Amino acid sequence: MKKKLLYIVNIDTFFLSHRIDIAKKAKKNFTVHIATKFTKYKNYFDKQGMFTHHLLLNRSSFGLISNVISFIHIFLLILKIRPNLIHFVSIKPVLLGGIVSRFYPNISKIFSISGLGYVFIQKDYFSKIRRFFFIFMFKIAFNHKRYKIIFQNLDDIKILKKSISEKKNVELIPGSGVSLSKYKPKNINWLNPTIMFASRMLIHKGIYEFIEAVKILKRDGCNAKYVLVGSIDPDNLSSVSYNEISSWVKSGLVEYWGYKNNMNKILNLATIVVLPSYREGFPKILMEAASCGRPVVTTNVPGCKDAISSKTGILVPYKNSKCLAKAIKNLLKNKKKIIQMSIESRRHAVKNFDIKNIINKNINIYRNLINK
Repeated sequence: MKKKLLYIVNIDTFFLSHRIDIAKKAKKNFTVHIATKFTKYKNYFDKQGMFTHHLLLNRSSFGLISNVISFIHIFLLILKIRPNLIHFVSIKPVLLGGIVSRFYPNISKIFSISGLGYVFIQKDYFSKIRRFFFIFMFKIAFNHKRYKIIFQNLDDIKILKKSISEKKNVELIPGSGVSLSKYKPKNINWLNPTIMFASRMLIHKGIYEFIEAVKILKRDGCNAKYVLVGSIDPDNLSSVSYNEISSWVKSGLVEYWGYKNNMNKILNLATIVVLPSYREGFPKILMEAASCGRPVVTTNVPGCKDAISSKTGILVPYKNSKCLAKAIKNLLKNKKKIIQMSIESRRHAVKNFDIKNIINKNINIYRNLINK
């Protein structure tokens, strides 16, 4: 009989984009269960032969009552499923699930830190208090017998190192990988240069800085198409509204293409991909852009700076629209550099981002924990 693997993750869209290939491979050795908030992909997971469980989890709520409800629900789910291995993905499932699962000491656990999120971006006094509280909570969540913590960048390890009792339980896996056969380079359209902001429409992804940079570029006469690609996330406190995006579109600043499930084709419409984020784990969009041979302009922050090299993209300070505009403008004027970066980006992706390698690393962690 196959052993049971339970994924606990904040929302189905994230699991589909970042973990589905790992789960498919895991099905060869495990009965796979997924507990998450389902938006529209429950039937898809059911058809893949995975057992689905609705998770009562509010991603953006810090309220005591909602978190107690989530705590109890996770406890009951584990009691019902009785998994041999639990993989917690993203901050809230890691914190709540890590603490809950202390009631189940014989179950092996994996904690995936896919970025430390909004709390670790803000620098005000209240955020500092919350960061201290979160680090303390991580220490409780990570206190287990058989476990591994998967980080995506070294900066996050440094922040949480005091929360980890045994350093041997730390694994560094940069990103969730990309299908090199699906994301392949195509010729760049030089007649109609396109600058693409590809991300969820969130403030901390740098969307306001991008809009301000576009204003500067248009004022300076940089003839290009500026597009936003990605979904609005109403459950996220940092999301911009549809009305705000509509106002940018109506004023002629940008085009809004919305959410796209064929990013391998969409990215090949870009000349330059831009992600002026405030902080990341290891942004999948930058891996996908590299695999498509697209140079990027991104910020010198954890996650973003780890995903590129000086040969594949340009780093600018975060929250700095002027530097962002300058970097885009200079790159747009240098066709030779874009071509060189395009070639190097694909090489970088082939060397570092092959999803097959990422899948194998995760599956090996599963096997080693189960066999302990």
